[in-house]
Amino acid sequence: MKLKLLAIALVITGANYGQGKLLNKALSKVAKVMGTANDQTTTTLNDIAPIGGIGSNLGPADMNTFEQSFFKGWKPGGDLVAFTFSKKATAGFYKIDGTVTSNGVPLDYLTSGTYSLITEANSAPRKIELSSSSGQKASFTIAPSTKKVKLVSINGQKDNISIDPTKDVVLELETAVPANTLLKISLAITQVGIKSFVDACFVKSGPKITIPAAAFRNINLTPGGKAVYSYKNCFLQISFESLENATDVSGSFQKVEYRNVYYDGKFVNITTEPVLNPGLTATGTAAQMDYTSFKPNAFLSRPLSHIKKIGIKSFAIRGTTYKQTTETSETSTTITTTTTTLQFPKQPNEVWDALMEKLYPELMAILQEEIAPVLPVETVTNAPAYSTIEAFAKDDINTKVEFERAYKNTKVVSAFLPISEGFGSSGVNEKLMNEIGADALATITLDLEISEGGGLVLMSPKLALEISGKSNGFVNATKYCTLNIKSSKGTGFSNNITPAQLEAIVRKSDLMIVFRKALQDMKAKEKTNLDYEIVWNMQN
Repeated sequence: MKLKLLAIALVITGANYGQGKLLNKALSKVAKVMGTANDQTTTTLNDIAPIGGIGSNLGPADMNTFEQSFFKGWKPGGDLVAFTFSKKATAGFYKIDGTVTSNGVPLDYLTSGTYSLITEANSAPRKIELSSSSGQKASFTIAPSTKKVKLVSINGQKDNISIDPTKDVVLELETAVPANTLLKISLAITQVGIKSFVDACFVKSGPKITIPAAAFRNINLTPGGKAVYSYKNCFLQISFESLENATDVSGSFQKVEYRNVYYDGKFVNITTEPVLNPGLTATGTAAQMDYTSFKPNAFLSRPLSHIKKIGIKSFAIRGTTYKQTTETSETSTTITTTTTTLQFPKQPNEVWDALMEKLYPELMAILQEEIAPVLPVETVTNAPAYSTIEAFAKDDINTKVEFERAYKNTKVVSAFLPISEGFGSSGVNEKLMNEIGADALATITLDLEISEGGGLVLMSPKLALEISGKSNGFVNATKYCTLNIKSSKGTGFSNNITPAQLEAIVRKSDLMIVFRKALQDMKAKEKTNLDYEIVWNMQN
């Protein structure tokens, strides 16, 4: 499954995966087999969302990337047209029972709804046509980038280049990219035996640009990851990306966006490997509550100073109110079975609503005092983009076994969003922030966990906060931080739950103290690491 997802990522995120030629071919075959085994074929085009684009000036063959083995007929300096056809409203991808062509030439079907075609460099537009066995047709036209960029030298070196990324690196360019637009810098490195282009930063274009050492310490890696990396046979790539609207759109497609990329780069010898920033972690204990907050590295996390307004995407309370366990013990003569039942009295929705009405203003006051002003919840829920979230949100539930209840018109956010809605600058989060004039979206969830202690049935609170930001580039989601608070003790209760007892169960007063302290600790952590401001100031 991981190889299948890597293959899909080649098209969707522009990542390249690989190692040596033999291993590349083996991984490529496995990825295609795994993906094809789960392919779903469609005879109609009504539920299809195309995701992909065109890349120009493909890199040299001796980069030996997974991409070069995955896509057929690699041509250094050539063009790659690649599209993945995903389902519009649910998870999954489609193979089309029919044909997909570019200017009349059939695209190769790879796996997981992915089609591609590599050609010699050509500045002509490409008409992408889909034709299904049911007779449906759809088409749209894309064009390769006219904004070419050439990497002339690195630190004044044109060939046999050595760089020390623990120091600033200067790139000299010949470029048609407009001033004040962003260029992306990436490095081909090996991670756990797989070579990939890892994004390092975005920087404003110009004939000469400086990449600070902080950027090389904060490349786009798994937050908090501790994998082994190698910079052997490293390739420094510079690219210009734009998100374009296809023209001459017809058939079942209303609108088609595509990524348009132009690449260039040079091999570099890395003389000193940078010590990577794994992100910031703040932990502590207060009022018999443990807290942990985490901020990814500077590529994946904007500085908190970027937050001017916060929108609340979701505030919800949920819990398991019934738990039954059975234990069996055996002696030489008997077998004993003991069943333990833990149960919290079912509460009407109005009770949970009343509790959230008390919690919400206090949480928001702290968030506003420590981070930034919070928009009225109605501003968020009335925004057009929020209707997309609602379509995929979880329904409220309230049974004798569990409950899940969202505040006012917010929704319990589902972990699932279709790829066509869920990532990058075209995703619903970014659309929502743009509509409401926010720089961040916060999701807050309070869980109640039932347990036993000292012969009593107990309930313990656990609070989770996630603050997400606008994307870095077109596909890279960012998070300002995540925060988790968990009570180290539970609270007993009677059968007749009162509002005061509910507040005691969720430990409202203690929760607010720890919530504030956890945010303050994360702010203090960020102030000790200047990388966040340095990396993001490159885009100003």
